[in-house]
Amino acid sequence: MNSRIFLTGLIVLFLTMTARSQYLHTSCDITSKTILSGNLQNDFVMQTNHSNSFLGADSLGVIVYKMKYSPLAAGLLSAAVPGAGQFYTKSYWQSAAFFGAEVLTWVVYSVFEKQGNQRTDAFQQFADEHWSVIRYANWINSPNGFQQYYRSGIIIGNPPEGVSKPWTYINWDLLNQTEEDIANQLIGSGFTHKLAPYADQQYYEMIGKYSQFGGGWDDAATFQPGGYTKADMIANNGIGNVSPRFIAYSHMRGDANSSYNIATTVSYIIIANHVFSALEAALNASRINHRIQLQGHIESRRVYGDLVEFVPTLQVKYEL
Repeated sequence: MNSRIFLTGLIVLFLTMTARSQYLHTSCDITSKTILSGNLQNDFVMQTNHSNSFLGADSLGVIVYKMKYSPLAAGLLSAAVPGAGQFYTKSYWQSAAFFGAEVLTWVVYSVFEKQGNQRTDAFQQFADEHWSVIRYANWINSPNGFQQYYRSGIIIGNPPEGVSKPWTYINWDLLNQTEEDIANQLIGSGFTHKLAPYADQQYYEMIGKYSQFGGGWDDAATFQPGGYTKADMIANNGIGNVSPRFIAYSHMRGDANSSYNIATTVSYIIIANHVFSALEAALNASRINHRIQLQGHIESRRVYGDLVEFVPTLQVKYEL
């Protein structure tokens, strides 16, 4: 009768082995009440005093395992600082690898971000020195430009050639209205955009990207006899006959964008390193906690004659 009860209890425990429950965070004193978690491994194994020695089944009847590392803590540590969770679980080589990758990627990111900033400063200075919105407006109002669409009052006052800060002498609303009139009434002229306000990111992009703004460069008039003409724009479907400085400036902007693109790619790698390190740390902590293996068996034993009894056995294995 006692064997049947024990056998029934063992089968029930085996059926609960698939139920996952959190390991106990505090060690159990042998005089305290035994806590069953629903997990066979938790209920039969206990690590005491942070050592690898175990109380046998004869001592308690039920042995409780104390979790060595928290997967959640390990994951959060590495999410904040890659390698920190691995250091917490004493996986020092993995910790060094993830932390080293973090330092290296931040160095690479900083180098290319700084390079992009320096190149941006360089092409913006080049534009301020060689491209003028006053020259661009005068080109629109020239016989070779789009004089019939020009709105008086675009240029404020009578600034001299090469005046500093030419953008302060422009009525931007009238300029944009003129550009819109040309685009709407003269299809194929190359006018596709309205110039963005000075110092805007789009301002510096447009003047070196669209031939519509080619007349504002200081070498446009000397590049070919007659200067940068409307006929060039229309004949070439808006591509125009851009000047060398227009092309040089385009290359300068392209170099800056390349540096920023590399920095952006590296930033994605930095994020991936945080995520992967957190996942690896959590899984590693879980693997360490599951180094305790529990195996239960029911062995048959012949007593005498045809009488057979079933003897439950339990094996506990701990991997260091």
